[in-house]
Amino acid sequence: MIRRGGGVRGKDAEEEWPSLVDLVLGWKLEDVMNENLFKDKMKRIPSTFSDLKSYLESYTSLLLEEMRAEVSSSLEAISTMPSGKISWIEQKNNKKVYDIVFDAVSQNSKACNRPESYIPSVGDIIILSDGKPEHISDITRNGRPYIVAFVTEGGDEDDDSPPAKYVIVSSGKIDSEDGKCQDGKKNQLFAAYLLNIVTYIRIWRCLDYNTAVRRNQSLIQEMVHYPLVAKICPKQTKDRSIDSMEIWSKLSTMDLNNSQNDAILNCISSMHSSNSSSSFSLIWGPPGTGKTKTITVLLWLMREIEHGTLICAPTNLAVKQVALRFLKLIKECSLDRACVGEVLLCGNKQRMCIDGDLKEIYLHDRVRKLLGCFVPMTGWRHRLSSLSDLFENGYSQYLKYLEDEKEDDSLSFFSYTRKRFTATYPELRRCFKEILFHVPKSIILEMNYNNIVSLLELLEDLNRMFQQKNIENVVKESFMYNDDQSGSGISSLSKFSETAISLGKIRFRCLKLLNMLLSCLKLPITSSKRIIREFCMESASIIFCTVSSSSKISNKNLELLVVDEAAQLKECESLIPLRLPALKHAILIGDECQLPATVKSKVCEDALFGRSLFERLSSLGHEKHLLNMQYRMHPSISIFPNISFYERKLLDAPNVKQKEHQKKYLPGSMFGPYSFFNIEDGKEDLDELGRSRKNVVEVSVIQEILRKLQKAHSKTKNKVTVGVICPYTAQVIAIQQKLGKMKFDPIIVKINSVDGFQGGEEDIIILSTVRSNSDGIVGFLSNRQRTNVSVTRARYCLWILGNATTLSSSGSIWADLVRDAKDRQCFFNANSDKDISRVLAKHRNETNKVKDTRNAPSKVRNSGVWVQVPSRSGLKDQSPSTSTGVGSRLEDTAEYVEDITVCLRNLKIS
Repeated sequence: MIRRGGGVRGKDAEEEWPSLVDLVLGWKLEDVMNENLFKDKMKRIPSTFSDLKSYLESYTSLLLEEMRAEVSSSLEAISTMPSGKISWIEQKNNKKVYDIVFDAVSQNSKACNRPESYIPSVGDIIILSDGKPEHISDITRNGRPYIVAFVTEGGDEDDDSPPAKYVIVSSGKIDSEDGKCQDGKKNQLFAAYLLNIVTYIRIWRCLDYNTAVRRNQSLIQEMVHYPLVAKICPKQTKDRSIDSMEIWSKLSTMDLNNSQNDAILNCISSMHSSNSSSSFSLIWGPPGTGKTKTITVLLWLMREIEHGTLICAPTNLAVKQVALRFLKLIKECSLDRACVGEVLLCGNKQRMCIDGDLKEIYLHDRVRKLLGCFVPMTGWRHRLSSLSDLFENGYSQYLKYLEDEKEDDSLSFFSYTRKRFTATYPELRRCFKEILFHVPKSIILEMNYNNIVSLLELLEDLNRMFQQKNIENVVKESFMYNDDQSGSGISSLSKFSETAISLGKIRFRCLKLLNMLLSCLKLPITSSKRIIREFCMESASIIFCTVSSSSKISNKNLELLVVDEAAQLKECESLIPLRLPALKHAILIGDECQLPATVKSKVCEDALFGRSLFERLSSLGHEKHLLNMQYRMHPSISIFPNISFYERKLLDAPNVKQKEHQKKYLPGSMFGPYSFFNIEDGKEDLDELGRSRKNVVEVSVIQEILRKLQKAHSKTKNKVTVGVICPYTAQVIAIQQKLGKMKFDPIIVKINSVDGFQGGEEDIIILSTVRSNSDGIVGFLSNRQRTNVSVTRARYCLWILGNATTLSSSGSIWADLVRDAKDRQCFFNANSDKDISRVLAKHRNETNKVKDTRNAPSKVRNSGVWVQVPSRSGLKDQSPSTSTGVGSRLEDTAEYVEDITVCLRNLKIS
């Protein structure tokens, strides 16, 4: 559940911090669509700040504008947004609060990936309408008011199925008859998803000055005042000593290169040295330089020296990748089944999609496993008590059992004891195995840990003994034997066999351990998932989560913050984890030469709202530890990005220079490790919404290349991974539709946007640049960071498809890329390959047919009369506009449509 306010109120605040939810719900439709709503409050975020208040204020209006832009964008594309039918709605005591139930069909259809499928999440902003909206005008159809709502409750993260009921707060009153039956007919009420504002709420809370001043100030003040921090916020004295020789000894076993070792040692030195100039350490990790390995080794060292650490990243995928690598490293460094109780992975169950080994450290799964160990009636303490009672009073209880048992088939003492033992021991063993694995040793305590291990060994010996034959009398004697009889002389012991005495002593050792654990082991006795969840969170010393979900963490033992992909994170979002009370140091790992955080609003983008803390500190001259050896790309691929983006600072690792890294997937120099395929016949088109672009010729060429790869490798069992990267979503969709359900075994094909491939790598990358026009217009393709990500994903082969003329005349980084390809003899005309040439010829023929059809006069029929309508080319000739380029062509299209509309209107055709 999320508190509706989304704003934090201080008791002695001069001004109440407004509720973000109330602000969003208070926007009218015209406000949302008004790009100038916050124009008078927009200011470019500076690089340095005078004080904390001005720092926080620089983000508030921009945050609101970015949210407005997201809502506006969703409304404009409302037909593509997930939606669902509301089957029941009821108003609560509060006028604008409602209980709602979604249609079961809508919920279950999520698996079909249809746009209409929608399962709400807490924090969603939804828009309500009396029909499934296909256009923004449908929202206020028939005078219906513009009503949006905020999903404030619904479901528990520990539940495995969608909740039946949700609670929403609406911007206005909802017709009480909506969603109910009248005269056998049902008034339909639909909800369409617009965006989730959970992260925005968490950032908004951090921007409240009256709350911020009461939080941990050490890192925040340095962040605000850098680089003057030494004068304004003196460095705190470090209170933890560290053995540098021990650290170096551990590092030497990890097979790191010099730059990785230096980065780790410098970070640790900054953490523990009182002479360090900053509480922030920056690690610069270009593509393929072993950034994840560096992070995991650093975390392993933090675990070794018991230093509480929070590890964050902007996305669930990035968090999972680091967590999985860290878990693998722990297991490699452990001789037996390592305890991972101090390691915890937190996050939303639905979004994280946890499987495999990650379940061992995932909070939801840990709570579920420990619940069975902690419940009062069947948990660890109950099992210990049961065995203690059996070992101490087993014989007397058996005698009472015989008195109470009337039947002739009463159990023998052996059967009675074995039955009770086997009913308890397996469950106790299971409980303690889960506890030893999922609860940190520091919480169990060394003495208890050793006692548990010893107890389980003794109980296993007894368990094996109970499986033997002809020992009934021995077991009975062992329970009649008292440990204090060992000091009563030989006559006292003569009535017991040697085996019984030995077994009796084992019983007493077990009893002693059982009672010690009952007295000293302090673990929860509860059936509350909430209490167990809090126990796990407070017990962990290495916690993984997204930056946003770190708002749920309040662990007071976390002194170090590590942020992966820090250059992709808006600086204001960094405030969420930096609020932790015990933090003393932060390590930011990223690369500002790759894609920054996504920003919808152009105004916000220009105001540097998407700039990261990593980038700002770097621009102010903060020291960065460069990882300078790349292990991913064939040297032919790494040359261009190394020169263009990294000032020749990167080195090719030995592995990429070896013969094994030289792959030849298709014959001919055209399909070498680095090639530019010039496709002059390409044609760029706008998609149906007029928002994104596609190039169907490049789509067909990609299909042909994949077909050739499949044919060349069909007889081998070696898997080859191919990534198809497109800067435009429309091109991604066009390729997916073209390929359909085609299979290319053993070729594994992944198709995604540039943003979707950031952080990924494949054997072969096929890059479709899409743009093909005579004016050299490439739009956002000219972004250097986007280009860098595109050309650094391939291990062995990078094949770039594009119109060389368009790219060369763009005046962008792409002109440099084409020139580089030509200089290195890596430039090829696509039609030089006979199979691709055939595909291109087919497209030329189809294009010519379409042109002939378009230029032919069209006719419209009205009451038996055919009326000629001007052709598109005719309209263009008559247009007074002399401008050229994409913009003018769009104007021509609009003019063409308008002329047809006028003709139809004159003919009274509707």
